Amino acid sequence: MQSLRLIPVALLAALSFPVMAQDALPAGIWTNTEDEYFAEEEGREKPDWAAFEANEDGQWRPIDAFGEAQGAWNEGPIPGLSGDAVTGWRFKGSELRRARPFFCWVSVRKFAGKPDGSEDWTFIRNLPQFDQGGRILVPGDGIAPDVTIRMRNVTWAKGSRNKPSLVLYVHKADPVRAESYSWAAPESTMIGINLRWVQASCSKAQSKTKGP
Repeated sequence: MQSLRLIPVALLAALSFPVMAQDALPAGIWTNTEDEYFAEEEGREKPDWAAFEANEDGQWRPIDAFGEAQGAWNEGPIPGLSGDAVTGWRFKGSELRRARPFFCWVSVRKFAGKPDGSEDWTFIRNLPQFDQGGRILVPGDGIAPDVTIRMRNVTWAKGSRNKPSLVLYVHKADPVRAESYSWAAPESTMIGINLRWVQASCSKAQSKTKGP
């Protein structure tokens, strides 16, 4: 009889755990990039851009578009966070979306060619990226142009006939207006671009440290 009385208690504990966890973002990077980008076009007040990284322990910290931490890990719920995995997460009323992690390589043509007159290029790989407004800065160190690679999984404003797309942007000095961009289906696991002076390719991460 004693064991039977313990069963409801065990069930109650098991059922209560998900409820307690509902005020914590699932692990990953979350931003309101798409909600912020099209707010004014949809006639809404434009929210401040926000991004968070959450870990498996339920901790969170704010990050910038380059994935750099903007504070220490925090315990407990994010102030201003509402919703859940079913209804969707919001920060101060602005929709948050979980980013997919990618790793990219970038190659930029140097200002000076090789001694034989052929083009010379920089090359860097395994650059972590995410598809909800993530950015990668690739410094030229004086031998090539500084380049920023930005990625979005674009969901257009309400009423638009454009289809959702995974988009890869290349920026020079202007952080808002891109030099050019390419796009693919939103569920794509690889996207690239070649502008003849810069090449880049990004592949969905297989783990926290590498792509496919």
